[in-house]
Amino acid sequence: MQTFNLKKFFLYLLICSIALSALMGIWAILSGEFGSLQARVLGTTLTVVGTSVLGLACGAFLESPRSRTSRALFAVPLGGVVLTVLSALITIWQIWISFGWGSEGVFKTLLVSTIFAFSLAQLSLLSLAQLATRFRWAIVTAYVVVLLLASIVSLLIITEPAGSDGGIWRLIGVLAVLDAAVTVSMPIFHRLSRTEFVDVEVLSAARIDAKIGVLKAQISRLEKQKEDILRANETGETGEEVEAGEKS
Repeated sequence: MQTFNLKKFFLYLLICSIALSALMGIWAILSGEFGSLQARVLGTTLTVVGTSVLGLACGAFLESPRSRTSRALFAVPLGGVVLTVLSALITIWQIWISFGWGSEGVFKTLLVSTIFAFSLAQLSLLSLAQLATRFRWAIVTAYVVVLLLASIVSLLIITEPAGSDGGIWRLIGVLAVLDAAVTVSMPIFHRLSRTEFVDVEVLSAARIDAKIGVLKAQISRLEKQKEDILRANETGETGEEVEAGEKS
C-alpha cells in the first residue's frame, strides 16, 4: 500500500491553485468586471497558494529522516502544517462567510497562527541543511531567534500594550536582522560542510571496495574448486584423490 506523500500533496495543490489564479485573472479581464465573487475566488486561490508554499516547506522536513531523530524536531514541521491549515481555514471562512475579519479574537488568532506557521516553515527549511560540527551553532541560533521573534510579535498582537516602548521595537529590529543573517548564511554553511560529509562517503566507499575485493577472492577460490571437481568427475577421480593432488 502506498503511503501518503505530504510534500507531493502540497505540490499538486500549489500547481492547481496557481492555475486557478491564472484562470481567474483571465476571467476578470475578459468579463470586464471584478466584483465580489471574483474577489472571493481570487482571495481563496491566493490563500491556497500561500498554504501550499508553507506546507511544502514543512512537508519536505517532515518526510526527511532527520525530523524523526527526536520528538522536538518532529514537532516543528508537524506544528507548521497544523498552523498553516488553521490559518487557511480561518481566512477562507472570513472570505466566504463574513466577508471581513469578524471579531477581534478571530483576527488575532489568524495573525498569530500565520506568524508561527511561517516561522515553523522557515525552521523546517533551515533544518534540512547538513552542517558540520563547527557550524551546528547556526541552527541553534536560528531556532532561538526565529521562535523568540515570533513570540514577541504575537505577544504584542494579543496584549496590544498602550504607548510605544522603543526598547521592544529595537529588540524586534535586532532579532529581525539576526533572523535574516542566519537564514542567508545557512546555505553557505551547508556548502562549506560538504567536504566533511564527502570524506565520510569516501571512507564508506573504500570499506565497501575492500569487502568487494574479499568477496571476489572467495568467489575465485570457489570457482577453482568447482573446476577441479568437474575435472575429477570427467577423469573418474574421487574427491579424496583430488584433495590429495591439490595438497601434493
